[in-house]
Amino acid sequence: MNEIDRLDRTEGEKMFGYIMLTNKKKIYYEIHGEVHLPVFLYLHGGPGAGSYDFIEHQGHRLSKFMRIIAIDQRGVLRSDSIEDNESFGIFDLVDDCEAIRKQLGIKKWGIIGHSFGGYVAVQYQLHYPENVTSLLLECPMLDLGSSARSLIAGAAQEYERLGKDEKIKDCLTAVNIMGTEEVWGKCIEFLQDLEEHKDNLYVYGEDKHFFDHLVEKSGIPQKNWERAANHQQKLYQEGKVFESLLPHLDSITCPMLLLKGKYDWVTSKDQLTAFSNGQSNRKLSIFKQSGHFPRFEEPALYASVIREFISDK
Repeated sequence: MNEIDRLDRTEGEKMFGYIMLTNKKKIYYEIHGEVHLPVFLYLHGGPGAGSYDFIEHQGHRLSKFMRIIAIDQRGVLRSDSIEDNESFGIFDLVDDCEAIRKQLGIKKWGIIGHSFGGYVAVQYQLHYPENVTSLLLECPMLDLGSSARSLIAGAAQEYERLGKDEKIKDCLTAVNIMGTEEVWGKCIEFLQDLEEHKDNLYVYGEDKHFFDHLVEKSGIPQKNWERAANHQQKLYQEGKVFESLLPHLDSITCPMLLLKGKYDWVTSKDQLTAFSNGQSNRKLSIFKQSGHFPRFEEPALYASVIREFISDK
């Protein structure tokens, strides 16, 4: 494991700063919550979304009963960018998490992972099971091919609403593509074609474009938000993200909570089935007024469900 240096400071009730790897890349992090509380690492989705929105919507709630460490993953938002000629893949993210744990002197922690962050969280647990107390997965993507087919089915419904019959036929053909990388590519095509209407697949309530509004008001330069593109591209080029984690779930023995928006398309039915297999260490909570972001659409309930879960462990 690489040696790392810390550059941090405090502002009000939060500590924030950078953890520097020996390759001189800095990882941005924030800590919220008192030192005696159980520690949880937050891993954002995207890939490349950053942790800003999670802290904005849940930091003040969750920090009352847990100590949250939220990071912008390598190459994302406030962390240093990834260069075009730089090697980067999924296990770099996993090892970055372990480096942060060691640097902060944390013996064990729980992991909260949203969407793609759920994939990273499970990979981390599979590689460092002795360091994980529990997994909290919010609308996770644990099988990208399955998520892609589910999203394409959602896109077909959106095209039906828009009266685009040819696009509906294209979607019905695409859901039968077996190759994960190929079906994900088709999914991206549909999402791009839907433009602003794609947000209907992710947000159930009226504020469909909440994330765009958050970006505008964040005060973080636009060029930082754009770092997500290279982060994503390199993960897709490496290809590990196209491997399903569903066959590995049965090897996880720590407590697991899956927080699922009723109208979320990312966590598909077969992913729910694989998770809800009757094992006593797993709990499923459905948010009836949410899409892909229960933490935003039902914030009070989200915090309450998590509080109850970690209190029962």
